[in-house]
Parts: sequence; C-alpha cells; structure tokens
Amino acid sequence: MTHLQVWRRQAGGLAAAILFALALLPTLAQAALFERSSLDLQAEARAAGAENKLLAVFLSLPDCAGCQEMVRHLFADPATQSKAGKRFRTVYLDISRSETLIDPAGRQTTPGDFARRLRTFATPSLVFFDSQGQVLYRHTGTLDATGFASLLGFVERAEYEERPFVPPASQQRAKLSLFADPPAANLPHHPDFRLAATDGQQRSPADFRGNAIALAVGYTTCPDVCPTTLLELQSAVQSLPASQRNKVQVLFATLDPERDSLDMLRQYADAFRPQGGLPILGLRGDAKQTVQLIRQLQLVADKRPSDSMGYTLDHTAGVFLFDTRGRLLGLSPYGQPVDKLANDLATATRLP
Repeated sequence: MTHLQVWRRQAGGLAAAILFALALLPTLAQAALFERSSLDLQAEARAAGAENKLLAVFLSLPDCAGCQEMVRHLFADPATQSKAGKRFRTVYLDISRSETLIDPAGRQTTPGDFARRLRTFATPSLVFFDSQGQVLYRHTGTLDATGFASLLGFVERAEYEERPFVPPASQQRAKLSLFADPPAANLPHHPDFRLAATDGQQRSPADFRGNAIALAVGYTTCPDVCPTTLLELQSAVQSLPASQRNKVQVLFATLDPERDSLDMLRQYADAFRPQGGLPILGLRGDAKQTVQLIRQLQLVADKRPSDSMGYTLDHTAGVFLFDTRGRLLGLSPYGQPVDKLANDLATATRLP
C-alpha cells in the first residue's frame, strides 16, 4: 500500500468520525433537565435572558420522595427534555446546602433562606424567573409529564396573572368524588417501595397492577387502631359485589420490624381476610427499609414507653388508596364509615 493510499484511508476514517460526532451533537447538547446545580442564580437568570429563555429552578431535598420520582421518571425523559429545553434554562438547587447563594436579584443568602423567603421550603418546588431576577411563579408539588407540560405552558403564557395553576391530576381526582382525603401534593404519585411479603416474595405496588391497593400501616401488637382499620377494610371489601372483591389487594406494612416477624404478620393478616376476597399480605422491611417507607409516605411512627408492652407506636392511621396502575389516590381517614370506604375501593377498581 502506498503512502497516498494510507493517507486516503486515514482521511476517510477521520471524516467518518467527524460526521458521526456531528450527528451526535444534538444528543450530547441535550442534558437531563435540572441536572446542573448552581449557587449563582443571578448569572443563570442573565444567561437565560441571553438565550431568550426563562429560568426554572428546581428546589429539592435529599430525602424528598416526590423529588426523586420527578428526577427519575420525568426530567430524564427525552421528549420532556426537548420541549422544556427550548424555552427554559433549568437549574437544580438542594436547599439543605449551607454555602452562600447569590439569588436571581443579586442578593447573598443561603439556599434554605432563599426557599423560606419564596415560601417554597416544601419540596419538590419549581420557581420561575425572568432575566432580571423577578419571580414569575412558584409551584410546590409532585408532577407527572402531563402536569409538568401544563405548568410550563401556564408560565410561558403568563396565565398566573389571571388564576393559580391546578395540575391536571388534581382536576381528575376531583372528578372521582372520592371520600378519601387527597394525598399531600409533594407525595410521589407512584410510591416505589419494595418489602418482604408474607407470601414469600419481595413486593412493591407495581406487582399489583390491575388491582386496586388498600395499604394500612401499623404493628401487630397495636391495641386498637390497627385491628379496627383491618376490620373496617374486611367489611368494606366484603360489601363489594362478588366480581369486585378479588380486585382489591389489602396490604398491611409493619412499622415495628423489631418485634414483627413475617410469621407473626402472616397470622395477623390471615385473621382479617375478607370472605371472597384476596388474602391480605403483610409487608416487612429491615430498619433501613422501614425508615425509607416512613419518609416516602410521610408517615408518623413515634415510640412511646409502655409499662406492659415495653413501647407502643403512635403512627399514621387510615388507609392509603391506589388505583389499578399503582397511582396514589388518597388517604381514607381512620374511622371512615365502611360504606364510604367501600365506595372508594370500588371507584379505585374501575380506574383503567
């Protein structure tokens, strides 16, 4: 092979590599939304203005389950990245950090004080600014792709001057006429926990797609709230038409893994199995998994000393209701009349 032939082959290979790199440029330039962190929001606002964009800041905390859901399932979505990236410069801000922050108006503060001043200390929160650092709109709450797109359009069109933003999911829940209380706005839409179950498997809400879920939390030695809740669930499921009873999966997750073994949970859950319905499954995690469950659902689980039992737990009462796609619909409060609880279970089973 001559030197000329070698050069031509090398040149051809280089040209192909350049063309390949150029083809990748749009992909490489499109980073995940809110992937970049910054403590100089004034510079970010000015850069957004130079790009003819608005600045969107995502306020988060490390243990915010709703934030984690949005990061994993929303901000990494290529279609969402493409749409949002055209009009918004996006920045992530961990409000637990203690470093000095320059806010969009040029003032020095800390991330926590910045969030408090904006009344967005709850997370996940999104705050939108113009190029001069003026606040345009604030939203706190977990959003799915539809809700996020709706919020961006709402801000772009400056509709906040006429009315507050209502996520589409909230409008849909309002139409369901549930007796249950709506979930807190910053809870994840699809809680994602995985715990050992009394059927010998590791279970998460996604395992029960196609069935509605009624989740109660507590412990087997609970003197009153837990047995009452499970008795009410038993009655509510049994009051459903026979065709709907096996469309409701009742789960009981212990908040006391120190004393509740899977065998104890199995015996406890079996005592409340609804006639004609699915067996109730007990769920148990180790200490770390239990803490994660408590944080994800924002549960209360406070130990209280007891002369007879060593300790009791003051814990969240009620029933978390999920539709057939694993979406959290609401919390049926403790003591909800059985007919209203049954109505909500029936409604949850009918959702696609």
